[in-house]
Amino acid sequence: MIFLSLRIFLHDIVLQKYYNRNISIKANILDIKFGLFYVFVNIMVDSIQIHAIPFKIPKSQQSSLRVQIDKGPHFYDHLHYHPEFQITAIKKGEGILYHGNDMVRFKPGDVFILGSNIPHLMKSSKNYFSSKSGGVYSVSLFFNRNTFGKQFFNIPELTNIGSLLQNCKRGISLSGGLRKEVNDQILKMSHVREEELIIRFLKILSTIRKANKRFINSSIYKFSIEEKDGHRLNNILNFTFSHLEKNIRVEDVAQIANLSKSQFSRYFKLHTGKTYIEFLNELRIESACTLLLDKRNTIENICYDVGYSNLSNFNRQFKKVKGVPPSVYRKLRDSNDINDRGLKMT
Repeated sequence: MIFLSLRIFLHDIVLQKYYNRNISIKANILDIKFGLFYVFVNIMVDSIQIHAIPFKIPKSQQSSLRVQIDKGPHFYDHLHYHPEFQITAIKKGEGILYHGNDMVRFKPGDVFILGSNIPHLMKSSKNYFSSKSGGVYSVSLFFNRNTFGKQFFNIPELTNIGSLLQNCKRGISLSGGLRKEVNDQILKMSHVREEELIIRFLKILSTIRKANKRFINSSIYKFSIEEKDGHRLNNILNFTFSHLEKNIRVEDVAQIANLSKSQFSRYFKLHTGKTYIEFLNELRIESACTLLLDKRNTIENICYDVGYSNLSNFNRQFKKVKGVPPSVYRKLRDSNDINDRGLKMT
């Protein structure tokens, strides 16, 4: 009798059902008789919660630092939060990252540092939910302030890193020349083990500290949301993302939230710091910015694709959010004279 033990990590199984989270499969081939394999497979789904608030990052007995690969047609797109800090490097995929009460577009090469217990989701662009999806791929690092001991990030040599973690509550997006270096470093972490994992992790934190950074949120997001409110906000966001190109009325969204129109307006303002119409316009403009990168898309078609019924209103809202009209934004992006926020590079 021959005993074999296999540990197989797969990331492309039942993606529709489990929203594209990592799935690890332990398979033990217990016996080989007459050429027949008797395989007992225990499928363990890592951090799957259909209602994504709160979100539990599974602990590993073999590692203090969790390295997670997300791979599939699209990213997990339900609002969730967890006590761990999250550093994510994007290798494949485009869309919008919602963090706290604001948003930023993501694309290959991007690096984000997300705060502890801050609600967030990554909504892949519409084409990733079709049969023509080119697939997504990212590597994320999960850790908390006590991962290496309660006083680890308080020692004098790591004071600057401790300050960096404090600022993560606003969400951080890397920019400039060091962004690619950090992205490459993180993508390689899935193959690193033992003490080398910690050494490289500290190197990543050090490089992030030196890199140019932009905050996703204009101020620290004050998080005080109960689980039932999290489910409600998740439903609101998913409805908005899914119906972006349509005529969305506040009354319709209020119905999704099971609230009256006035109750919904107060609820949304309380939990996001902005009105629903402000949020909707920002989301549509961010989606338009992604479409503007493809020169085959005319500005008029983009206007309708993101839910505006007339071009003049689209131009007005675009300039309000980005500071320049879409035609100017496209030209400046082509010449790299403007960043994702719509601000001219200096």
